[in-house]
Amino acid sequence: MNMQVIFVFVTALSLQISLTRADDKPTYIYHNCPSTNFTPNSAYQSNLNLLLSTLRSNATRGSSDKFSKGFYNTTAGHEPNKVYGLFLCRGDLGTENCQSCVNFATSETAQLCPFGKEYIIGYEECLLRYSNISFFSAVDTSFRLSQWNAENSPGRLFDQLVWNLMNEAVNQALSTTKMFTTVKKNYTASQTLYSLVQCTPDLSRDDCSRCLRLAISPLDGCCSIKIGGRVRYPSCNFRYELYQFYNDTSIGTLLPAVFSPPSPGSVTSSK
Repeated sequence: MNMQVIFVFVTALSLQISLTRADDKPTYIYHNCPSTNFTPNSAYQSNLNLLLSTLRSNATRGSSDKFSKGFYNTTAGHEPNKVYGLFLCRGDLGTENCQSCVNFATSETAQLCPFGKEYIIGYEECLLRYSNISFFSAVDTSFRLSQWNAENSPGRLFDQLVWNLMNEAVNQALSTTKMFTTVKKNYTASQTLYSLVQCTPDLSRDDCSRCLRLAISPLDGCCSIKIGGRVRYPSCNFRYELYQFYNDTSIGTLLPAVFSPPSPGSVTSSK
């Protein structure tokens, strides 16, 4: 996808999202619909409709040998009208909330991107993506959404805590089957810092590490840290806040460590 980098600066109020109930609409964050279109009533549209239906029906699937519930990728049709698609739910969501978000996301495509051959939409609760070009098992950092709290860091102690917490979260996520984790640490006697990181679990652990290290790299400096923020790539995302923005649930089955993740300084942007 040919997408531009977007930076968004927001207030604490607009970043704070309530935990989701199954009957709520998901919280919209962004979408991207490039200009490459398909012809209405074409074979591509038929395949896309089949793909979206398959994604909806698999939003309640259980774990498999390779992937855990909350993620599914598939294809529909044959070249040159083949469509590739996936959904990824936030790793702390239950099946009912995941299905609700995927159902809503697939229903929004006709309105937000009626004839687009490729499309990505992100909600607080899930991500939906499809394309006429395969993107499975490949790191995609071509599009970045950055959102930062308007309030600056209270000082060097907070900056170091954020950096240490995010690195710990990345390391933990790389040791889970879901490539997802949440980590929290006490900041003061009355304040807790919360963090969340996630990759699409079709990535290799090296690729997930590379994506997350690139995502958190803006935090590696004295002047860039705010009291809350997040970065979202198509392949991975992170978020941290001074309030709990996720469900405090199991993060998945831990796996034995098999490699040492690269240091943050070893990753550079292709832009």
